[in-house]
Amino acid sequence: MNLLFRIAGSNICSELVRVGFALLAISLSLSAQAVKSYSKYGPGDFPLVYQNRAADVLVSPEDFRVVQIAAGDLAADVERVTGKRPTVVNGASATRNVVVIGTLGHSAAVDGLVKSGKINVSRIEGKWESFIITTVRAPSPGIDTALVIAGSDRRGTAFGVYQLSQAIGVSPWYWWADVTPEHKFQLIISPGQTYGGEPSVKYRGIFLNDEDWGLQPWAAKTLEPETGDLGPKTYARIFELLLRLKANIVWPAMHEVTHPFNTNPANRQVADDYGIVLGSSHAEPMLRNNVGEWKRPPDDYNFVTNQVGVTEYWDQRAGENGKFENVYTLGMRGIHDSPIQGTRDQPERIKVLEKIIEVQRQILTKRVDPNVTAIPQIFCPYKEVLADYRSGLKVPDDVTVVFPDDNFGYVRQFPTPAEQKRKGGFGVYYHLSYLGRPLSYLWLNTTPPGLIWEEMSKAYDHNMRQFWVLNVGDLKPGEIGLEFFMQMAWDIKKWRRENLGEYLRGWASREFGAAQAREIAEVMDGYYRLGYARKPEHLQWYLPNESPRPSEFSAVDLGDEMQTRLDAYQGLRNRAEAVFTSLPPEKKDAFYELVLYPVRSASLVNQRFFATEKAVLYARQDRASALSWAIRAKAATVQIEADTKYFNEQLANGKWRFIMSPEMGQGQWPSMRSSPPRVPESVLNRNIPEVAALGVAIEGDEKPVELDRPGRLKQLDVFTKGTRFIDVYNQGRAPVRWNATANRPWIRLSQTKGELKNDTRVVVSIDWRLAPMSGEVQGEVEIKTPTESRRVIVTINNPTSPRPADLKGFVESNGVISIEAENFTAKTERDGSGWQTVFGLGRTGDSVTIFPTTAGSIEPTDLASKSPVLQYQIYSFTGGDFDARCYLLPTQPLAIGRGLRYAIGIDDHPPQMVVVGADVEVSSPLWARNVLNATTIGASQVKLSPGRHVLKIYMVDAGVVVDKIVLQAGASVMSYLGPPETIIRH
Repeated sequence: MNLLFRIAGSNICSELVRVGFALLAISLSLSAQAVKSYSKYGPGDFPLVYQNRAADVLVSPEDFRVVQIAAGDLAADVERVTGKRPTVVNGASATRNVVVIGTLGHSAAVDGLVKSGKINVSRIEGKWESFIITTVRAPSPGIDTALVIAGSDRRGTAFGVYQLSQAIGVSPWYWWADVTPEHKFQLIISPGQTYGGEPSVKYRGIFLNDEDWGLQPWAAKTLEPETGDLGPKTYARIFELLLRLKANIVWPAMHEVTHPFNTNPANRQVADDYGIVLGSSHAEPMLRNNVGEWKRPPDDYNFVTNQVGVTEYWDQRAGENGKFENVYTLGMRGIHDSPIQGTRDQPERIKVLEKIIEVQRQILTKRVDPNVTAIPQIFCPYKEVLADYRSGLKVPDDVTVVFPDDNFGYVRQFPTPAEQKRKGGFGVYYHLSYLGRPLSYLWLNTTPPGLIWEEMSKAYDHNMRQFWVLNVGDLKPGEIGLEFFMQMAWDIKKWRRENLGEYLRGWASREFGAAQAREIAEVMDGYYRLGYARKPEHLQWYLPNESPRPSEFSAVDLGDEMQTRLDAYQGLRNRAEAVFTSLPPEKKDAFYELVLYPVRSASLVNQRFFATEKAVLYARQDRASALSWAIRAKAATVQIEADTKYFNEQLANGKWRFIMSPEMGQGQWPSMRSSPPRVPESVLNRNIPEVAALGVAIEGDEKPVELDRPGRLKQLDVFTKGTRFIDVYNQGRAPVRWNATANRPWIRLSQTKGELKNDTRVVVSIDWRLAPMSGEVQGEVEIKTPTESRRVIVTINNPTSPRPADLKGFVESNGVISIEAENFTAKTERDGSGWQTVFGLGRTGDSVTIFPTTAGSIEPTDLASKSPVLQYQIYSFTGGDFDARCYLLPTQPLAIGRGLRYAIGIDDHPPQMVVVGADVEVSSPLWARNVLNATTIGASQVKLSPGRHVLKIYMVDAGVVVDKIVLQAGASVMSYLGPPETIIRH
């Protein structure tokens, strides 16, 4: 059976399922290639649905409840695909072909096949969450063929069943994102077998958090109003999704708006029915939701002053839940994600925490298992507790230490080789959604798969393999990132640096069909890249308690950095809307949820912010169009509200009513939200003259061109072949004609005439075939109306030597050499370590980092001889001192307190080491700016003489991710992304 994917490091090369239609989602751990829709089938084939009849599904009544549920879901999935529903039977079958589902030791049918030698389960026996899917001829009298799905344990069996559902074309998101499968008339499974498991990470799951504005009101008012809350009906749907994603643990929703999970006994029963392991967050030790369950005064939740009361509180929950499968969180924090009470300083806090853990383990010994080391337990040193751990807090060796990220996707700590020997191992608590300082992000999921892969594969490389939990907020619209995270946790080898770019295309093919997969994948790749550069929720540039200020995106320099971003988002939106129009009706709801709404919303919220900023700038330039930009900003807000209303009220016939909320309620968490900008009244109420008046503004200068002061564009050169812009606009209301002329034949204008009704951006380029080769030359552009004129000087650099053909790499342009790190001209690997590109990760392109991530550090004295090196050929015209800025991802260093270290050098001169952020603490203002900007900058200085050089970036430590390198002579212009790449264009 060919599932076309790798399981637990094994290459699978037999055939499972074939289809008569297009191959589905070969890159998403499922295959429809083994399901075929032909009119005939060969010897050994298994007819799941053939000639209008579905095979029966056999499951033992003695098997686990989750196996019964999965069997019923399989029958429903087959019906979703074919319209024919198999009958689930517990005994004799009415068909001669039967799907046999069972857990080893809990299914008489499966155990009988093992005993008779019909199936071989040696590869899964005694393993964690493993399964086998195999065809068997004549398994018993009266049965021609069987398709056997056998699991090593209850979840292993369920995972095998849902694997088959994916193979026949049912997305894990068929319910949660309304993905409809392609219809097939017949499903025939080819002979063979395949295996799944053991998983790469033992415990893998989600934290439902910050549910106030989506998941809870939707559950309470739409899905199960009879409960009026997140209850067993909602959790059953969530748990089914987790099983389809091969996840196994949940931290339940825990905000005050939601009744605590365990106060409704039906909740924990449905978790057990679905085989889902119950845990609780870092702030909820011993499965206790303190926000809703601690009924005494908050000050009494204090182990120092109320040890007896707190201990009884924990003991009660262990007694209630001890019979279920749980992972117990140890330690203690405040009532709701706040520091522990009752201690005066860190030494006392560490001593108290160690005592707390001792008491909690005594409870577990009494209530759950006398052998406490056999009970799954975690300790998550979140926020201030991490400092306690680093200062010597002792955690029992069998307890899993779960390091958090910094809430913005960068793992805060990695265990040393010595620490990795501890029995309990390590894990990760990671965020796709966050409510907190400096600014929250609860609305649109824009954490790129590339960042998830870089951080989580690095964590896995450092033996953080026991426990991964993902904060998904209120679940939607984080579907893509959630699934990618779980695929990594199930099979870490599936996604590698070499094939990372295939993920989105495979996902799009599975959900929407192969015909549109490339286009959809490109749209989503662009969406993640723009969102990583600056999240839609983080377009406010000032931190809480700071004076408001505009963004750092320039609307004047670097080709209008702000407009470039707006245009990029508009382009994605146009493409997404075109795909939506072309899709069949049954695919439109899913596409709206997964692609169109997030892409369009991200585009609109950027328009809301940056149109406001442009309105203010253009008002200062006396543009009549300033008001239209203000109107555009307001229109964006109206459209966001309309799209969200459609999502909540009309999409999928009202299924998602109350699920989507762009922002927190008015007045809620004001220090954690990005406030929508207001257009100043001075812009809205400007008195625009009736008479027309010519206005001209140029790239690089905020001040308009004046009659007696010609504008001067920054120099254009033959090496980068860039462009510049001139804006022609009206300062009044009345229309008037204008024209533009250049006094040199080599100056090209994108538009030479028009009417002063709307602003016109004239792009200036150079016909280098006509330009004189004599170094620096200048020409002039004149813009005129019948009564006015303005002049703009155009300067070029077109030397006789060197010529572009003589050079390669990067060149100085206007005092800048700008390099995208992935565009190295050469590299040197040393001792099996080297710089490699990570696709889809970076603010302005891809990024490079060291692999393996476990590579040892290089001593400063050995850099030239032992360090892996990136090389960039560069050419300098001016020479002298250049500021060298390396834009790094704001990752946390692998070694605590060391900072992000690399070295930079020119030619064969000794490299100089640069240390970035060694003293930057998480939660500090500098850290806040770094994570909001998605960069941290290393600064040094290099000396260049005019001519050719080789810029070298040396590894000092692994874990440093380089995005961009800029060498600059003189003052820098205001920008957010830094100067565009000055690559030589031949």
